[in-house]
Amino acid sequence: MAQGIGIQSMGWDIRTGPYGENAGDRKKRREQRLRQLIAALQTGGLDAARMAFSAVVRHDEDMAHNIHMAKIGAALQSSNLAGAWRCAQDLKPLYPWAFQTPAKSLAHPSSAVPPIPQTKDFSDSLTGRMFDLIA
Repeated sequence: MAQGIGIQSMGWDIRTGPYGENAGDRKKRREQRLRQLIAALQTGGLDAARMAFSAVVRHDEDMAHNIHMAKIGAALQSSNLAGAWRCAQDLKPLYPWAFQTPAKSLAHPSSAVPPIPQTKDFSDSLTGRMFDLIA
């Protein structure tokens, strides 16, 4: 009598990916990484642009095989930041949200101007000197 052989397969759910990550999380991370890359290319920091590019292609296989990303990578490897920015413009029709500045939260106004401190002076009654107490 032959014994039955059970075959098990390792399942991979297409909706969650291999590590339990869902499509929404992947999309948010892609958006964040692409925005960081575009911001680094705009500000002109070569090292920051290289690091942001590396993060995009290392963590997103689709972006790693994107022809436009390959052109950006070649330009960054040649230290041609202006060329990388020109190549990044080809991504604009595909990922327009990456080129938009995210809306700032009203809870944390980073552009608020701090109030000017008022001087707190007092006179020493013995010598008549003015002392500044801000420090």
